[in-house]
Amino acid sequence: MEKLTRILIIPLSSLMAFNGLRLEYALDGSSNYIAWKDHIEAVLEDNGLKDFIDQEIPKLATGNAQELDEWKKCVAKARQILLEGV
Repeated sequence: MEKLTRILIIPLSSLMAFNGLRLEYALDGSSNYIAWKDHIEAVLEDNGLKDFIDQEIPKLATGNAQELDEWKKCVAKARQILLEGV
């Protein structure tokens, strides 16, 4: 019996990922909203940013520059993940 070998050809675009979100999970209107939402929530949670979509996290009113910088980085990262998924 002859053994067949299969080669799977996957487009490069489907392998590309941004912050753990593959291009195949990009929002495509209402047709894939539920799947997109689940993936975005998982990526945000993996990055410790899910609170930014679950509740309002106000800008820190502290005089501590380090805490404010960290808050700004978290906001920017969450925004980047959301924009890459659209």
